[in-house]
Amino acid sequence: MALVLLLTCAAFAPCLSNGFVNWDDNLYVTDNPVIRNFSFQGLKQILTSFSVGNYQPVTLLSYLFEFRIFSLNPFGYHLVSLILHLINCLLVFWLVYLFSRRVPVALATAALFALHPLHVESVAWVSQRKDLLYVLFFLASLIAYLYYLRTRRIGKFYYFALILFFVSLLSKAMAIILPIILLCLDDLTKRIPDKNRFKDKIPFFILSFIFGVVALIGQYSSRAIRGESLINIWAKFVNAVYSIIFYLDKILMPVKLSCLYPRTESRFSPALLILPVIYIAFCLGLYLLNKGRKKIVFANAFFLISLLPVLQFVPLGEAIVADRYMYLASIGIFYFIAECLVWLYQNKLKPARLIRVIFLVSFICLSMILVLLTRQRCLAWKNSVTLWNDVLDKYPRAAMAYYNRAVAYNSMKDYPRAIADFNRLTGVVSDIDRRMIYLYLVNLYRSTGQNNLAAEAYNKVKKIDAELFRQYVESAGRYREAGNNNQAIILYKQALELDPGNLALRNDLGITYIYAGEFGEAAALFKKLLEDEPDSGLFYNNLALVYYYEKKYALAIEYCDRALNSGYPVSPRLLSWLKSYRR
Repeated sequence: MALVLLLTCAAFAPCLSNGFVNWDDNLYVTDNPVIRNFSFQGLKQILTSFSVGNYQPVTLLSYLFEFRIFSLNPFGYHLVSLILHLINCLLVFWLVYLFSRRVPVALATAALFALHPLHVESVAWVSQRKDLLYVLFFLASLIAYLYYLRTRRIGKFYYFALILFFVSLLSKAMAIILPIILLCLDDLTKRIPDKNRFKDKIPFFILSFIFGVVALIGQYSSRAIRGESLINIWAKFVNAVYSIIFYLDKILMPVKLSCLYPRTESRFSPALLILPVIYIAFCLGLYLLNKGRKKIVFANAFFLISLLPVLQFVPLGEAIVADRYMYLASIGIFYFIAECLVWLYQNKLKPARLIRVIFLVSFICLSMILVLLTRQRCLAWKNSVTLWNDVLDKYPRAAMAYYNRAVAYNSMKDYPRAIADFNRLTGVVSDIDRRMIYLYLVNLYRSTGQNNLAAEAYNKVKKIDAELFRQYVESAGRYREAGNNNQAIILYKQALELDPGNLALRNDLGITYIYAGEFGEAAALFKKLLEDEPDSGLFYNNLALVYYYEKKYALAIEYCDRALNSGYPVSPRLLSWLKSYRR
């Protein structure tokens, strides 16, 4: 195991000279004011608020302490990530040994986990500290639970397992699947079914439910939940099947790894299916032959259950698949592969010593290949430009990679390359994104003294603004006529971002608030409009209408009278009510 850890250090050593990248590292570390506030107020903010759409106080606390020690020296952050990965390797060895009772199996599993290039993203990307931390406490919780199973008595190991699970959840919400893994461990260790088998899981499931709800609230508040139908079962099933096949393929053949897999590239293909189909057929064959059924079921259940939160049944974020999602789930597949290799070595190759030596040497060579692939993958994360170059080498049409590389060039003051990348983007993105790109180009052209080109880019921004404004207003009107006032409000707000001073549009938004029953929002908006236009009978009338619907009749009369005094023809409903009220 010491040799495995040394090889792991050699494999991930390039990470130590890497810098930060412009993909979330700014949000979590370099531009994050929270980790700079080492005070009671700062700790309170970490413990009581979401960060980048997630509730992950343990992760932020790790950054807080690192900032105190290393400031913004990336070496320190990468060193801590590597140390956490080494600890996780030890925990994988310990966990597998506890339930298999076989050192070779535990060692092979830990070696594959430690050295596989699929895990580079979790280790080399500073923003993925949450992966390393949640898996560390997750594995420690499973280990404590296995010790609890030895005694079958609620005691220190049970409470250790529960506390460690809680800390894992505080690191990343993906840990919510742990109670199901505990049930799988019960089955693997042949725990006799009794009432306690489910009773002792209740606190774990309660924690999972609470943190699952918190995670959804955080993702919804940050608008990370995509606007896709939650009931399109077939599409979600296809996405889940694709993801599982994709991950199996990357585990068995870790090539063409990328920090970003564009949606346009996410398609089934014969090349993608070959290895996963062979693997699945092999598992089914062993199962039907009754060769280690419990191990087969546990290994693959661990893999599938660990993936459940990221199979897009709830559409989160832009990524359908990502290397980081496999940091925990891969342990199941590695355990199954380790069991097969050790069984083959100890049983089928026993009579042939030379073949066993060749087999062992082959495994060592495989480990060295993984080391080389991992080192090469670490180099892709050296800085922002190398990261996005790596994506574009594999997926030349990845718009996000061009955008992020352009931003990186811009921060390096390499303006010609930034301009080239932004110009490539203008033909492949939506109007909204194109507007932002042209605004970038305006600043870049001005920085390089190309004022004519800056003027052309700005004219394109205004043209896009006019077209977007028209689309928003027309769509909002259609939604309001159809009774979908909430969507109309969103579109009116988007239109107002392009023309904030448009009084007619602000009035339309206020009317839509009334239709939607959001009287407080409507009243606040019309009051603001009256500050800008204090003699407007229309706004007096509309504010009177709001108070009428709120049954604040004294205020309704007051503003109705103001509308009449201004000479505005008050709405018939208000006028009829006012006459009736005064009679």
